Amino acid sequence: MKKRVKAWISVVLALAVLLLSLEWANRIFTPKQHRSGSTWGNFLQEPRDSIDVMFFGSSVVYCGVAPAAFWETSGLTAYVNAGPEQTLAITLAYIQQSLKTQSPGVIFVECSGLGFERYQKFTKTNIGQMPWGKARIQATFHAAEPEAVKGLLFPLFFYHDRWPELTEEDFRGYNADALAGFTWMGEYTSGDLTCESLNVTEEKWQMNIESLTQIYELCRREGIELVLFRTPVERLSTPDWERLCRIMGGLDGVTMLDCLADADKIGADVSTEKYDALHFNGAGAKKFSNYLGRWTVEHLQIQPQPGQDAALWLNRLNFLNELLRTPMRERKQAS
Repeated sequence: MKKRVKAWISVVLALAVLLLSLEWANRIFTPKQHRSGSTWGNFLQEPRDSIDVMFFGSSVVYCGVAPAAFWETSGLTAYVNAGPEQTLAITLAYIQQSLKTQSPGVIFVECSGLGFERYQKFTKTNIGQMPWGKARIQATFHAAEPEAVKGLLFPLFFYHDRWPELTEEDFRGYNADALAGFTWMGEYTSGDLTCESLNVTEEKWQMNIESLTQIYELCRREGIELVLFRTPVERLSTPDWERLCRIMGGLDGVTMLDCLADADKIGADVSTEKYDALHFNGAGAKKFSNYLGRWTVEHLQIQPQPGQDAALWLNRLNFLNELLRTPMRERKQAS
């Protein structure tokens, strides 16, 4: 009997060592993500329950919302947990996971995802950077291409060939992000900045409104105010936005924000403060974020988390302003 118990203990210990080794290897081989969305490693360095407002969505969010500038005009701490071409199904998973460590009073969701396909191009990054847990597993099976599932469950399938290019950076942990999930764009584009609207087919609409409804239900359960917003470009067309307002705008705990209609209040100069037709550069993002901060104070009932680290946020604002002192370079448009 004792021999059998010892044998089982040995098996359990061996399995534990194997799992720990795999987790270590996954962490080392998976590329670090410090900008351009899906910056989970940085997000998890934020003190627990220290964020008042969270922003989710696609690249227009992580290139457009600078939390330090939002704090400057609202006094509210914020974080951007967006991802490139983030589908609403993945946004749901991001919100679920974010609520494991933060308890925001308000969540902003950017709604161009209504026009996205079931699978966009960046599933590997958007889900693969998430911490392990229920939200990641569910997203892997419900929001990822079938051919990506194996690599998302076992990242070494994706990244085992990175061995020759590993650097000291791969062995380090993450630090808190001075830009709180925002990606600084230091160039501007002149010329035609017309943004084409997404084609929101009925199939896309039904699929994505289901995810948006689940996001709403989660926010209601957690007592979180949900703001659905459109950025100051017509990527989500006006008819589609108006349809969304009719469906979601009358629900308790939902506020609709059309930043395109408020473009004059933002005050960004499109000749020097846009990175391209879709995204702000750093200067435009500061103005947009200041506007969002003012709007939040004027329209929502939310108080800052107790014990806010004002020194941290002042340092973040100073860092952002230091970046702004660097002249913007003109970005040549692709021919």
